[in-house]
Amino acid sequence: MNKEDGEKVFSVWTERNSIYQPKKKELLLEIVDQIASHFAAGSYYYFVLNFENITMDYVHDGVRNVLGIEPEDFTMKKCFEKMHPEDLATMNEKEALVFEFFFNKIPKKDFFSYKTAYIMRFKHTDGSYRTILHQSSVFSASDDGKIEQSLCVHTDITHLNIPINHNVSFISTKKQSYHFTKNSGGYSIIDENKSALEKIPFKDIFSKREKEIIEILAQGKTFNEIAKILFISPHTINTHKRNILSKSGCKNTPELIAKYYINSLFKKTAI
Repeated sequence: MNKEDGEKVFSVWTERNSIYQPKKKELLLEIVDQIASHFAAGSYYYFVLNFENITMDYVHDGVRNVLGIEPEDFTMKKCFEKMHPEDLATMNEKEALVFEFFFNKIPKKDFFSYKTAYIMRFKHTDGSYRTILHQSSVFSASDDGKIEQSLCVHTDITHLNIPINHNVSFISTKKQSYHFTKNSGGYSIIDENKSALEKIPFKDIFSKREKEIIEILAQGKTFNEIAKILFISPHTINTHKRNILSKSGCKNTPELIAKYYINSLFKKTAI
């Protein structure tokens, strides 16, 4: 781990989210577990990060399966040590964007309406890197309007072969969602208003049949295999795929699956 990159992240958290009036509350694990399970399909773990002292209030035992680490050994320092150096180098920029969004882009009453999502890579204890979808939501806010606890869910999406990028999304089922792309000057918002179609929430732009095809595409099935499953021709599948990519604004299947996954649209049985 590059210690300077790790320290930059800690600096962002302490400087932009200093908590002076904490609101202590009991951590109800059955509620936390229920919320976390809705974020992920497949192998995952979650943790509750306390920003008052940058410690873990709880770590789910799924971290043992995903990264080969015991829950009691999973700290923020360990998290940074396991993170791919390229991802850690941009982590401070991602987190600075997160606080900019929550403190300056949206009203405080909307804190609990959004989740943050981006992709990272973590090294398993066997030496291999796992592609992880990081999703976090505000779990509790302090009396002085800062983020006190954050529920973070890490889902192993290595099997999807999704291209790595450093984009950051703020997803809401009730409000407008926002997507930011990384460039040489920092982060810039992706224009969500290019067409009437793109003004429709991402989860609503696909037909029932198109959603079925996306779910099966994510399992690595070929056109012929999908055709047999759905009892339609491979040509029809190809036509549906072209329409799906056009609607989604994605260039290829991995990009489509990544966007679909980030928006938490996969069924529990899909992956």
